[in-house]
Amino acid sequence: MSDLSWVGNVEGSTFERAVLERSRSVPVLVDFWATWCGPCRTLGPILEKLAVEMDGRFFLAKIDSDRDPELARRYGVRGIPAVKLFVDGAVVDEFTGALPESQVRRFLDQALPGEADKGVGAARQDEERGEWDQALEGYQQVLRLDAGHAGALLGLARVGMALGRHEEAAAALARLKPRDRESVEAKTLAARLAFTAGEADLETLMAAVAAQPDQLEGVMKLGEALVARERYAEGMDRFLEVVRRDRSFGEDAGRKAMIRVFDLLGPGHPLIPVYRQRLSTLLFA
Repeated sequence: MSDLSWVGNVEGSTFERAVLERSRSVPVLVDFWATWCGPCRTLGPILEKLAVEMDGRFFLAKIDSDRDPELARRYGVRGIPAVKLFVDGAVVDEFTGALPESQVRRFLDQALPGEADKGVGAARQDEERGEWDQALEGYQQVLRLDAGHAGALLGLARVGMALGRHEEAAAALARLKPRDRESVEAKTLAARLAFTAGEADLETLMAAVAAQPDQLEGVMKLGEALVARERYAEGMDRFLEVVRRDRSFGEDAGRKAMIRVFDLLGPGHPLIPVYRQRLSTLLFA
């Protein structure tokens, strides 16, 4: 293998293929530099040396920020040298400035995916193809290497839910470390799982609420069923009704259900500010 096998110059016209697409199979370290930049001339040889030495752990893509200022602007480069690590088409880590070789090695050791991460990536591909058995085996293999690997546990939860194995999905989420349970995906999966119980017949639930409107348990079940069918606003209206009528019902069940829907919808969903305001109005009126 030649010394240039893992190093290459990239420009705007080749960026999609050489960086984004390539990063789906091997991490790509992008070095934004310029010919006039002294620190760039110090860092560049270090990066090239490590790319060759590590022989396939990453590909080094060198981008002249003067020739391709649009790429530099797109990725928020404000000073050079700027180094960004791409994995699966996205920036996952970065640094700015000419670090000494020891610090660059430390950065790469911490940022580059390890064997467990690679295993999760392969299992995720099986999952996306609907090859559930292979995906499950892949995630289990990772967990034999690292019993607390968040990516593998989240993968088990996703596959479990896709197959209707809700208890297995819940068990996988329960194994997450406390900090990993706070991730957006973990909260979303936990919220989805919480509403799977609401998959009862919708017409039956509506009829029950119409017949016994004072039974708040029925109102809660109807709200859960509506959310399970992605009728989020209607479901949250039911939960707000419970909060309005009896804040203490089911140990604050209405408010807790609202929070689960917020987690399920994720940051930025247009319904969230509307219903946060409605909930606050009820709680603090």
